[in-house]
Amino acid sequence: MALVGWEAYARSLDSNLFIPTLTAVIGAVIDLAQDGEFWEAYRQTLVPFAWGLAAALISGIPFGLLMGRSRVLTELSTPYVAFLNALPISTLVPVVVITFGIGMVARSAVVFLFAIVDIVLTTAAGVRYITPDLMEMSHSFGAGRWTLIRRVIVPGAMPGIVAALRVGSGRAVVGMVVMELLLVAVGVGRLISRYRDGFRSPELYAVIVSLAVFGLLVMAVVRWIERRATRWRQQ
Repeated sequence: MALVGWEAYARSLDSNLFIPTLTAVIGAVIDLAQDGEFWEAYRQTLVPFAWGLAAALISGIPFGLLMGRSRVLTELSTPYVAFLNALPISTLVPVVVITFGIGMVARSAVVFLFAIVDIVLTTAAGVRYITPDLMEMSHSFGAGRWTLIRRVIVPGAMPGIVAALRVGSGRAVVGMVVMELLLVAVGVGRLISRYRDGFRSPELYAVIVSLAVFGLLVMAVVRWIERRATRWRQQ
């Protein structure tokens, strides 16, 4: 119904300079899908996205596990984590530029900053929901530190870990878009800037639709991983 309303409203306008018709956007999507420049732009955008998200997961999940287990680490790190959680990450982009320039490292760093806090906090919350009786029983059977982590903490915190993956991936997608629009437009952001400056509304909307589809695909992959990771709990 919303799509029908969009088409009807756009056709009722005297000019489609700012709001194109749905059919025009669909046609632009088809044309872009056949354009090699479109896929090259996505490749240039996805590389820092992948590096930034991977760095956030590799560092954020272990730190979240430690934060959930250690009261001292929680008290020491909570002020800094809370500060980053309350701070609009977009305001750190100038700091990233000063520190790393505008290359691949800086673009990956923006994605990392968007994802890391939610990954740490969600993972730590998952650790705190582990049943204390299970921990005490493991200690009574003589489980060492690494056995406890591998057999109890990680499996028990798995719902929190996969939730961190889901939330962090969504935040990383936002960071990817912000990186392209505010830092340096070399991929999808370059296409958005070109179509915006040229008042090519159908192509602009088509790129935005492609970003929405990409976000949905990322969430679908994460949900598949979540079902696989938590299958043992259902069984």
